[in-house]
Amino acid sequence: MDVGRDFGGRYTRPQEDASFVKRIGHTLAAFARLVIPILLLATLGGASFVYAGTPAPVLVQPWMNVGLLVLPLTFLAVHLTSRRYGAGYAFAQLVLTYAAVTALAVFGAPYLTLALGQQHLASREILGFAAGLFVAHLVAIFLFDRLRGPHWWQAPLFASLIGGVVLCLVAFPVSYFGTDIDWTGRMLDYMAVTSIAAVLLVIPYWTFRPLVPPRSGFGGY
Repeated sequence: MDVGRDFGGRYTRPQEDASFVKRIGHTLAAFARLVIPILLLATLGGASFVYAGTPAPVLVQPWMNVGLLVLPLTFLAVHLTSRRYGAGYAFAQLVLTYAAVTALAVFGAPYLTLALGQQHLASREILGFAAGLFVAHLVAIFLFDRLRGPHWWQAPLFASLIGGVVLCLVAFPVSYFGTDIDWTGRMLDYMAVTSIAAVLLVIPYWTFRPLVPPRSGFGGY
């Protein structure tokens, strides 16, 4: 095996091998850190899908369901990852969760139907809200990273508020445009729900802050 030398006459391949092993270790550590965030986000997204056919009796609108009430909780899951590890990890959490859920939907559809029964959402609605939520989370990750600072409540509050608006502006037209459903009225009603949820979710975020401290480099916010 050929082994190169540096200018001092020392062998360099062992150093390169050690560097490669170190990079592999960092990659595995990064994936390990994302296991819980991915499971949390996937669980909340799955709960929203499962309970899409369960009416929300506390609200006047007959079309509102429990699944829609669960969706804003996904912002909290991503905010906690952003607080702990930064925007890069939150983006990886989002992408890997969507990849895992998509793979499950494609390859495990018969098993999901057997376990959960026939769902109440049309494919267009599923795709519309999935796309809306993905774009909304991208916006929320960016805003959270920009707004984090001494006023700890600004980042989660405004990221969730704007993220909820983006969710509605994308999901409802994609899901219902061209149908007989009054989707503009529903969109405005659900926008009010996500706005109220954004305010309320500041409380659990404040509760979890001591349990999810940021890593070094984020100033302790």
